[in-house]
Amino acid sequence: MLLFEFPELASTQIGLIIFSGIWMLWRNDEVPLFISSFLFYISGYRYWAVTSGFGKWVTLGNLGGFNSITTEAALVALNYMVFGEICLIATYMLCQRQSLPVIKPVSDRSFLMWLSPKVIAFGLLCLPLVLYARFRVGAEVAAGKSLAFEVSGYLYLFPMVLVGIATLILCVWKFGGFSSIRTKIMAFSILVSVSYYTFGPNTRFQFLGWMLASAIVLSSSYRPKTRIIIFTIVAVLAISMFAVAGAMRSTTLAENAVNEAAFERAFSAEDANMLDGFVMIQQVYPERLDYSWGMEHLEILMRPIPRALWPEKPVGGYANKLNITINKGKATLGISPSLIGSFYAEGGIIGIIFFSIVYGKVFASIVLYSKRIHPFASILVRAILCACLIPLLRGGDLPGIYAWFGMAFWPCFLLLWTKRKYFRQRYLSTRRFQLNNSV
Repeated sequence: MLLFEFPELASTQIGLIIFSGIWMLWRNDEVPLFISSFLFYISGYRYWAVTSGFGKWVTLGNLGGFNSITTEAALVALNYMVFGEICLIATYMLCQRQSLPVIKPVSDRSFLMWLSPKVIAFGLLCLPLVLYARFRVGAEVAAGKSLAFEVSGYLYLFPMVLVGIATLILCVWKFGGFSSIRTKIMAFSILVSVSYYTFGPNTRFQFLGWMLASAIVLSSSYRPKTRIIIFTIVAVLAISMFAVAGAMRSTTLAENAVNEAAFERAFSAEDANMLDGFVMIQQVYPERLDYSWGMEHLEILMRPIPRALWPEKPVGGYANKLNITINKGKATLGISPSLIGSFYAEGGIIGIIFFSIVYGKVFASIVLYSKRIHPFASILVRAILCACLIPLLRGGDLPGIYAWFGMAFWPCFLLLWTKRKYFRQRYLSTRRFQLNNSV
């Protein structure tokens, strides 16, 4: 699918970013801006950085039998990614045509007095449990167990609950739920602990997730122009911290060398090598594996079943299916191909068109739903959606990504479910009050 050269593709992606910014000012809707900016960084910018000599394509050597990535192959992959991006954003904008209101964090004392102590207590309880879970996982790996096949996924993913806890604390704080100095100190201490536990080479996507969620929550009461400024600052900070965490993989680097390596990684998009992953996945489908034709999405329903109960459960991800392993077979390796690459694995160009439309409609439905509920729940839903966008757009093992969502935000989902009638009724009463005042 080599239809356009790089200048046309880059101009299209930059145009989508500009139009998404106008959409943000017009609709107060940040989703298209997040999608277009991230996809540009991991595809068009990545292509420019490597072809300009600021980075190198990923190479796996003899592992997996992959051919070396060429500029021509990367350009073909870029065509696919831009096409999928257009389908995704266009579908979203056609389905979500409503303007989102600026959130007014009006305090509901009875609800917040019920929720705030529970959030604090749950956060304090989970911190030692996270430490214990990490200790157990480390001990099992050190004993020779495979992290991919023999360590419990629930145990390994449990620390991601910190992202949901931090999101809930920020929402409660935004709506004035922490009125005393004592509760504010406790909430702040939990947020600091979450930052500490989620900042590292192996947990940086958790850190990035809750940073984006915090940006959505804290900026929710400001007008679109101010929100764009806040998002820009958070994006620069997030990319910088993400690159620093990636550079920390090398324990031999001094502090100054880490900072320098982090700058080089961010500038060359070394950690955003999803375009490289797309080229690799084109070497897998359909030559080495048949298109999955929706099975990867169906595997989302099978992933929660423990392998102890279903030893023959099919493995996920092309690296597992092709048995591409490292560390003497204890772990698998795969370069994420972006969400568009995951669509390609489902059915080639047909998969890209079909799933881009489906995901665009689903994203639009979630945002439209957030407009019909109480402001607290509304901003919580949008924070969850935007926090999930980054690992989702990164692509790869989709069942594993959805498991990430569940383990990270199950406290938020539990609150939204148990209080669903309250959030709906409170919205209706607030809406009725506003309509009566306007008459």
